Amino acid sequence: MQVRTVATTLRTLPRAAYVLGATLGALSILSWLVVASANMPMAGMLDLSALLLFTAIWGVGMVAMMFPSLIPMVYTVAVSARKSPETETLSIPHKTGVSTSSGLFILAYVAIWTIVGAAFYLAISGLVLIGLSTSIAVFALWAGPSMILVGLYQFTRFKQDSLMKCRSPMTFLFTRWRTGKTGAALMGADYGLFCTKCCWALMAGLLTVGAMSLPLMGVFSIIIFVEKIVPFGALISKLVGAGFLTVGIFLLTTIL
Repeated sequence: MQVRTVATTLRTLPRAAYVLGATLGALSILSWLVVASANMPMAGMLDLSALLLFTAIWGVGMVAMMFPSLIPMVYTVAVSARKSPETETLSIPHKTGVSTSSGLFILAYVAIWTIVGAAFYLAISGLVLIGLSTSIAVFALWAGPSMILVGLYQFTRFKQDSLMKCRSPMTFLFTRWRTGKTGAALMGADYGLFCTKCCWALMAGLLTVGAMSLPLMGVFSIIIFVEKIVPFGALISKLVGAGFLTVGIFLLTTIL
């Protein structure tokens, strides 16, 4: 019965939804290929070029990981922009697959995550500046506690509230809607902040155990997609948290 309902829903979607999904999906695949061929510098190098390269690859990695789960939200923004009286000149995806409003929304969203990556790099560089070690061995030592913290965060009310906002595009638009091109960009940044609050612990875990490791990126992107899109996302989020706790405790017992 559930399979039939999903099939019926897919048949009722307009062509624009598939075009937009295909566009974001293609960008996501392209980003995976770029990350696979890139050589990301280790965080902690006090070098401007290394910072720019790290931030660029991190931003591309966020596109790869976040875009599949972003499709419902971007499509809702595109449709709402077309129906808004102030934005009649903006259109639903045509040849490019992304309207002006949705394009600005996406760019602002990615910008927030890119800033998060730059902040992480600068934080690690700050540790180097004051003389603390940031070697692989030190990161390995912190992997267990980091996994435990990520697992605990999955059970917090803050995480669950942020996840519910990420899972409900219409609720976000009703409470945060802004008109015009500038409004679309502001909404993208706003939604990026919501997702940051929801997923920052997962990103911290990814950075701790292996920044831009393709297998780990794949695992984390699946987790993010399932949390946001699949029914019973809150329950799945807690199961993921239990998994992180188990891994963290195992790592701690191995070290000790």
